[in-house]
Amino acid sequence: MKTKTLLSLPLILMVLGLTTHTEAVTHQTYDSKGIVGFNAGSGQQLPVDPNRPDPTFPVTPQNPDGSVPSPGGNSALTIDFASSLDFGSHAISNQDQTYTAKAQAYVNATNLTPNYVQVTDRRGTFSGWVLKVVELSQFTQVATGPQQYPVLTGAAISLSNHTPVSHTRQAAPQAPTTAQTLIPGVESQIALATSGAGAGTWVIRWGDQINLTSDGLSPDVTLFVPGATPKDAAAYQTTLKWILAELPTN
Repeated sequence: MKTKTLLSLPLILMVLGLTTHTEAVTHQTYDSKGIVGFNAGSGQQLPVDPNRPDPTFPVTPQNPDGSVPSPGGNSALTIDFASSLDFGSHAISNQDQTYTAKAQAYVNATNLTPNYVQVTDRRGTFSGWVLKVVELSQFTQVATGPQQYPVLTGAAISLSNHTPVSHTRQAAPQAPTTAQTLIPGVESQIALATSGAGAGTWVIRWGDQINLTSDGLSPDVTLFVPGATPKDAAAYQTTLKWILAELPTN
């Protein structure tokens, strides 16, 4: 009985093998798509902290007189903000003097930062831009009425340590590597974003936070006043016009 049982096992297996069928599996693929489009951006970009220029954390700068600055542009390529420069009040001197600007202050805040100008490029063309500034006229007296010396002849603003910074990873605009002395009526180039550079929100600040003095002054922004220039006991003021333009396509 043992031998008979052993001989029958291969036979059973062969029969099972002959009667077992494998079902064929069919595979099919099909492609669909995801799509998204972008247009040139618009709307005002609020000022950012020049030490941490993240557009998602806007700040509110304060003018020297305590007011809030005018809003920036609302197109795809905009100047968002530029610091007004406060050189303080000083005793009249017959010696040449260089006065240091106060650091940038903020509404309802005690922190101070370097003075700066802010540009945003949301065109999406990477075609570049240029930023210039012109001092419209020499410092003149703010007060009306009789003025013996209404113009602060020879006064000159200087900007140094231009530092472009951004929250983006785009190529940076170029900035001057030496100090710039502004000449009334003459445009001075502050930054140049060549083709492929300057996209997103960019700050050009003058100096670093560590450069600010303990009494809140920014040594990278100064005003030279000749001692030979006669001065009334009055406030003098000038206007800086900031000019942002696209680079020519040709």
